[in-house]
Amino acid sequence: MLAYRATEALYAEQPDLWRMGERGRARTLEDFGRHFEALTTLDTGLFREYVTYCMGLFSSHGFPQAWLVDAWRIMGTTIERELPATVSTPALGVLRAGSDVAAKDPRRDGA
Repeated sequence: MLAYRATEALYAEQPDLWRMGERGRARTLEDFGRHFEALTTLDTGLFREYVTYCMGLFSSHGFPQAWLVDAWRIMGTTIERELPATVSTPALGVLRAGSDVAAKDPRRDGA
């Protein structure tokens, strides 16, 4: 459900993503599903490793790193909106610690 909500939020914010069609939207939903799954461990170190892996994967495919930065941000707002504080607070802490890796990485667009 969180992946679906995040996909909806991203496409509402960035309607130009529709240029990739339904297949692109399905991939976005799949990616969000993986991102939320990686977050479920609530292990900061593991999530940082996952973020680093995603950054390398996006880089190797020539995808903009900004897409990942947007994903982490959308995940944060989705978690805040959809989950109670007892669950969202620790999840947001891990998400922010992991996404800090992306913000500091030299592969990030415009860095």
